[in-house]
Amino acid sequence: MSIKIKKAKLTKGGTIEATYIDEDGNEISIKGKNTVHVDLKTRLAELIPYFAELTEQKEADRYDWDNANSQENIDLMRRLDVSGVSLGGDDNCPIATLTGRRTLMTSKVLNINTPPTDLDADDSGWSRAEDFRFAIDAFFYEVEQYILERKWAVKQAEFDFDNEEDPFANAGITADVEPIADTPKDSAEQVA
Repeated sequence: MSIKIKKAKLTKGGTIEATYIDEDGNEISIKGKNTVHVDLKTRLAELIPYFAELTEQKEADRYDWDNANSQENIDLMRRLDVSGVSLGGDDNCPIATLTGRRTLMTSKVLNINTPPTDLDADDSGWSRAEDFRFAIDAFFYEVEQYILERKWAVKQAEFDFDNEEDPFANAGITADVEPIADTPKDSAEQVA
């Protein structure tokens, strides 16, 4: 089954809300209830440098595109976050808009959208258009995996301590340990 994702965003609860077109041409909107896989969060984080450049944030000038995973770049982008992507236009001229936020020095949040950006590298004149398109496709691939393949974060709902394989099942107090004697709480008790 193949779907065409039109928009997707990560919710505050760590799930996905998405709108897509299925193979029959139906437009479907979903609100996921399962927490996303770390791969999806990683793909969303990879869009932050593009978000910074498209919204002309001060960090964009100092970002090292040749060493994207460096600690300096990670520290530089820590106040920026991307939460969603929407695609418009048509197949011949797709246009993307990122939704994100900047955390201000006052800890308040400024929500920001990028201007609609042409994803055709030849038409846009933006040198990073092709890489930007690849990063969006990678994010949408993870959203598709979330929807179709149920690629979610693994959660362990409960621990079964009655299991025979429990390494602590036979733990107890050993005979070699002597109990600790009670000691007076202050010197006034010793005198009395």
